[in-house]
Amino acid sequence: TALGLLAELKGRGMEPSVKTYSAAISACEKGGDKYTDTALGLLAELKARVIEPNVITYSAAISACEKGGGKYTDTALGLLAEMKKRGVEPDIVTYNAAISACEKGGGEYTDTALALLAELKRSGIGPDVITYNAIVKACFDGKRYSHAQEKTREAIDMGIYPNFVASKSAKWDLHDLTEATSCMLLGDSLISIVEASWFRKVTIITGKGLHSNDAPVLQEKVPRFLREVAGIEISMQEGNEGRFIITRKTLQKWGTFGKYKEFKNVMTNQQCMYR
Repeated sequence: TALGLLAELKGRGMEPSVKTYSAAISACEKGGDKYTDTALGLLAELKARVIEPNVITYSAAISACEKGGGKYTDTALGLLAEMKKRGVEPDIVTYNAAISACEKGGGEYTDTALALLAELKRSGIGPDVITYNAIVKACFDGKRYSHAQEKTREAIDMGIYPNFVASKSAKWDLHDLTEATSCMLLGDSLISIVEASWFRKVTIITGKGLHSNDAPVLQEKVPRFLREVAGIEISMQEGNEGRFIITRKTLQKWGTFGKYKEFKNVMTNQQCMYR
């Protein structure tokens, strides 16, 4: 392993390179939260040996902080500031890791995440699907629904997220999408079809969670979002627990007499009705 190689080199009295340290820090990042402190220790060791960290080193260290959770958010942002001060230009991997670290830090870091996205755009090196997944989740978890919806629409316009309304498909497939992205896509699409009076039966495909590490997240949380936030009636498709139905009649009722206006207000004014 990368950590083993580093230990072997030091044991032989050989000087590890920045590439060796970067690989070891990256291995810590892939190992999850229990290796965050090890990754930071390796970065400190590298600098103590007067070896200059590069963009790969810093990106791996910031990503390790993200894996460590909210208590490392300030550390991640500090590393981003440090690398800039040293003249090391962040790349899209660096920015994505930093934005994800902000998401882990909670709502107080949402503005920082949005500022990092703006900075990334100015740099001309992104964003990509990882960026938008991270920023939408940061806004969604921080209950900044209007910002989450705005970034979702940006990603739709860039072809990063599917455009359910433009495709005129009656089947909205959420496979490979995150919880936050799925909820925002559905919210934006429901508002759009009501505004266009495009009432028809819609099938929402969440899947059964066969590829989820734990519980089937979308199968549980997407219907909850639609019921509790959107206030719209949905039903499970008979014989397929990974599909949900919104009937044409339900859409008309929701758009005319239901909670459509209230839901649109929530999406616009960042009011919290969820969680």
